[in-house]
Amino acid sequence: MAPLKTLLLAESHPPTLEHLKGLLSQAGYTVRAVNDPVTALEHFAADNPDVVVLSVDLPRVEGAHVVHLIRGHGQGGRVPIVAIDKGHLGRARGVSSVLDLKVNAYVSDPLKPGELVPRLESLVRAAQAVQLTGLAATLSRPAVNSGELKGHPLPALFHSIYRLRRDGVLVVAHRGLSRRVYFLRGGSVSYDSTAKADSLPGYLLTRNVLNPQQAQRVTEALDSGLRIGAALADAGVEAAGEELLQLLRDYNRDGVERVLGMREGRYAFYAGDEFTSEVASVEVPPLAPVLDGARRCFTMKVMAAALRAHMGDYPVRSQEFGRDLQAMGLDTDDLKIAMQVNGRIALKDLLAHGRGELRMAYSLLWFLTLTGVTFSSTPVATGTDVLSAAVLPDRIAPRKRKALPPETAASLREEALRIITRSYFGGLGLDIAADAEAVERAYHETAMRFHPDTYAEFDISDLKDLLESVQDRLSASYRVLSVEEKRKAYLQYLFSRMDVGRNTAVVVDAEIALRRGESALKRRDFPLAAKAFEEAVSLNPDEPEYYPFLAWATYRMPTGAPVVRAQKAQQVLKKALSLGPYVERLHIISAIIDMDLGDAPLARKKLQRVLEYNPYSQLAKAALRKVGR
Repeated sequence: MAPLKTLLLAESHPPTLEHLKGLLSQAGYTVRAVNDPVTALEHFAADNPDVVVLSVDLPRVEGAHVVHLIRGHGQGGRVPIVAIDKGHLGRARGVSSVLDLKVNAYVSDPLKPGELVPRLESLVRAAQAVQLTGLAATLSRPAVNSGELKGHPLPALFHSIYRLRRDGVLVVAHRGLSRRVYFLRGGSVSYDSTAKADSLPGYLLTRNVLNPQQAQRVTEALDSGLRIGAALADAGVEAAGEELLQLLRDYNRDGVERVLGMREGRYAFYAGDEFTSEVASVEVPPLAPVLDGARRCFTMKVMAAALRAHMGDYPVRSQEFGRDLQAMGLDTDDLKIAMQVNGRIALKDLLAHGRGELRMAYSLLWFLTLTGVTFSSTPVATGTDVLSAAVLPDRIAPRKRKALPPETAASLREEALRIITRSYFGGLGLDIAADAEAVERAYHETAMRFHPDTYAEFDISDLKDLLESVQDRLSASYRVLSVEEKRKAYLQYLFSRMDVGRNTAVVVDAEIALRRGESALKRRDFPLAAKAFEEAVSLNPDEPEYYPFLAWATYRMPTGAPVVRAQKAQQVLKKALSLGPYVERLHIISAIIDMDLGDAPLARKKLQRVLEYNPYSQLAKAALRKVGR
């Protein structure tokens, strides 16, 4: 039986999405159905579908249509893409809407019988008739393991790949970022990334091996198909032999550690070794990057949670420990800790009083639970692995706690004061537009930083009450901000105590949309900003303060003639002036647009009018200086 073909379906209209998912599943496809372009990118990079079906009206990502982003991906050129319209809803945009998109077909009414499915079948047959080689051949197979990155599933996957001595490619994707780790015989041998700063030339640039001009030349040479040694030589860089191998090892380990630390997005593992002719392979201890990546990217809370159920048990090294010792790449300090894992010392005593810093001990024991340690509810005899001949005590003297560095104590007190005295948002370092996911992330990071266990090796008796007060405040913040209804009620309370300068009653959702738009403006993402400001205006259309933001984002759009954008922006301002004729920002933005279009006298007149009723307006004065008195 032939394997089911995988299909990525991206459609923002929920009823259409559900209808098409059922239709395409019945046609024999394994359907990955998503409703936004960002998730579509993640699924494309990680799941490597056989065919993609995208709605023409999907929102753009940082100003680009998702089709362009997919085509720019390493595997995006070979996958058929079909654009679907809204003919079934009577809102078809027409074929002209996809002329600038590199799609293979356009279907105006995807629900019309005999339209979409036959078109897909012909495109998939044509694509599968092409003989794939190299990396493309590996990625063309169904993934043997895939899922969400939430919950840190990759350490266990790395260990499984090592234990089974598998060859293959691990793909991880988050938003527009895609990273790949290449495995041979269970060990990671190469790594690459779509992010420029995360690429090999970018890494060598940060290590001062390349200057910016050389990094650009190496990037171009690699894109043309040259191997890294030849690409470096082409850029005039002398790196060969062991020096080059060490650079590649360092880059490989650095990249794998980054992958292990990713907490959002998707992953998929594809079996096969056809990629070997396309990547520069180096050998590193297969399991070492797992421990290094955890220490670099995981909070101690993640590792402590995995060990919590075994605190009263006795860890003992298994026979696998001896076999895997070389693959782990443990240093001397880690070996000292590992030697104490003898089955006669309880885990809680080992962590509290054993050798090494607390974080190092926690991370190593967490790591060893993946590899060569089991737990017993009672003490056990000495094991049979290579370290068991060492004579070690069954009891460990209490660990002497060090004094907390004065600068650390001062920093904790200062930040604790900020957390306790500010709003729930401010205490977590968040803007009011933060969603539940951002709240969750900020809470765990901040709570861990102020948890007493983080400073277990220090004497923090004089800070104990303060740290407990911070934990209480953070817990209260999380209980309120992690629940949408409570978060909105709290925002309403905050706005009632603040003078936010609104002419109308504050609408919480509108204020949140306004903040999202302001953040997008700072990133110069004008389409996203305009969308957020439009939402704010729709939620509170009588508030004139929202309209200047919408007008400015409309005027600064990256597409369309300046005159047309200016006219649209002035129409928005005209509406706002009927609601609030004395809102300064309205007149100032209108004047700036006039100035850009060459009507300096009109711009000057509008700014002088602002200064008549507010002689202290710094914005108007600054704009007037630009236009010239």
